[in-house]
Amino acid sequence: MTTNGTNGTRRWTATAVAAAAALPLLVALPGTASAADAASCTTNGPTYAVSSTGSLMQYTMKAPINGSGGYNAPTTIGSGWHNFGLVLAGPDGAFYGFKSDGVYYGHRTDAGVWDVSPNRVSTSFGFLATAANRGQAAVDRDGWLWVVDEAGALRTYKYNSAANSWDVGRSKAHDDGWDRYNLIIAADAGVLYGRSATDGKLYRSRYDIASQRWIERHVLVSPSDWNQFESISSNGGDTLLATKSSTGEAFYYRFDENTRSWPVTTVKVGTGGWAAFRDVAAAPDNCRILKNHTPVTTALPKETGTRTAVIQAGGGKLHFAYTNNIGRLTLGTTDPADINNATWTVVPENEAFAGEPSLSTHSDGRVSVAVHNTTGSIWQRFQAATNSTDWAGWHDQAGAMVHHPVTGKAPSGTLVEFAADASGKPWYRLVAKDGLNFKGWMPLAGSGFTGPFATGTVRDGVQLVGKKADGTLATARFKEDGSLSAWTALGTQTVTGTPAVIVNPGYTVSVFATDAVTKSVVTAAQAAEGGAFGTWSALQGLTAKGSPSVLIAPNGKTEIVVRGEDDVIHNTGETVAGSLTWRTWKPAAQYEGAMPEVTATDPTAFTFTGPNGPVWGFVFRNSDDQTRVYTAGSTTIGN
Repeated sequence: MTTNGTNGTRRWTATAVAAAAALPLLVALPGTASAADAASCTTNGPTYAVSSTGSLMQYTMKAPINGSGGYNAPTTIGSGWHNFGLVLAGPDGAFYGFKSDGVYYGHRTDAGVWDVSPNRVSTSFGFLATAANRGQAAVDRDGWLWVVDEAGALRTYKYNSAANSWDVGRSKAHDDGWDRYNLIIAADAGVLYGRSATDGKLYRSRYDIASQRWIERHVLVSPSDWNQFESISSNGGDTLLATKSSTGEAFYYRFDENTRSWPVTTVKVGTGGWAAFRDVAAAPDNCRILKNHTPVTTALPKETGTRTAVIQAGGGKLHFAYTNNIGRLTLGTTDPADINNATWTVVPENEAFAGEPSLSTHSDGRVSVAVHNTTGSIWQRFQAATNSTDWAGWHDQAGAMVHHPVTGKAPSGTLVEFAADASGKPWYRLVAKDGLNFKGWMPLAGSGFTGPFATGTVRDGVQLVGKKADGTLATARFKEDGSLSAWTALGTQTVTGTPAVIVNPGYTVSVFATDAVTKSVVTAAQAAEGGAFGTWSALQGLTAKGSPSVLIAPNGKTEIVVRGEDDVIHNTGETVAGSLTWRTWKPAAQYEGAMPEVTATDPTAFTFTGPNGPVWGFVFRNSDDQTRVYTAGSTTIGN
């Protein structure tokens, strides 16, 4: 293979949105129109084409903002490029060639010198060189290689030529199901177009790498059949260069995400012959979208007196997690037959965290922990294997969330994390099909939520309950396909702290919280599955200092524990299962004849199976940060 030639000099120009011919593509999209420019472009932006004989040709487009004037005459800058099954252009003169034995990287300077001749930099990605898969990769303006793997998962990789290494930290699956497309095009940093494999329709998605948020996902931008084009690539800036199979002509398009329209459409920039090229790849940094969707990540303060999370995993062990007053995250595990012999680990010692961690179990029995780093990023990791004492590495889930994450479980067993951003808007992310990480954050309807959500698994989804800024609660039902019912206000009752949710037999939901004014524990419930919530009622006789923790005990009674204003854990429960008649509040963290223990945290109630069968208990920490566990039968609780 040989490389030669010169490269044009670039300069950035901000150009007004150009007028265009009538758009032949029907567009019905969400969004607010804006008169602001959507993109800016260089002049004489390069596009590369590989001829049937392997010559690498460079064309320069005179005006990439709108395609006006088409291309200058091409120059030959290399040979032997037909040996690659796929050639992609990257930013700043980078090239990627794919063969069955891996991917090759080359680089050409602005002066037209090949300072890096194509050489193999990975033995992976060989499948992209095949005719069936060559449409499953694209390089964006920031140099990320987007790949739809053979399972349909969308992943990103970045090659660092200076270090001769790959950034694989973000190679996890951002999404599943991208094998719905027979071609993906990277049209700016994180902007992907997908051509439907079934009908050729064009869909647009935008992913923010920094926050790991899907800004939009699989939004139809053209109902036309784009399968008529042999190749489609992009100069960046939401532009598309498409070569028509039947005529060999090249046409130019540009989408405006501000107005949700196509200000540039079907501009002919090349006459016959373009379909004969083996590859056509526009340089993805010729243009750029001007709007930045990366949110500000806010550092979080450390919190005092946070709850301990607890769960029994598939292997039978009890797992604990908490963050203490100085931000340390501590994980613990113990055999329920010997609770006092727990093993505790601080991980990682030099990081600081805030709020209650969220523990959950994957469908294969592995424990997952999600916790808010004080940097503002959410961190998550899985147990290495069921019953293992080892953990897999941490995943920085970013998110730019202000309110702490909580992990729920869909009816299928799929884990789903929920959190809210600075505006109180809820977001979610589902565990990927490979079970190794969670996919990107996806937005949900709603705003103005404060604090963590409470969740409960119901027949057809996850019931979400969140507190609004005015202290009232609202609820909605999330389904695994990403749909969300309308948010419904739970009356005018104002609460403080975090609500608790239980799902009763018959899939009715009950909500418990602490009254913002009286500090009584209050509750409201559905009378029928999926129905409206009834009026709020108070469980009199105790002034609460914290938020209640609630469960259905093995005997079928609803049990409640809460921290009182005396810093003692108090318990009440139903006199008869399902009666909603409550016992008198009694101190719970005490043995017969002893004084009740004083707590420094809210309690967490939990059920587990011990050597003598199912039982329930609660956990809290005292002022010395010692973890204390009480179980029904060993104390005064549940009586």
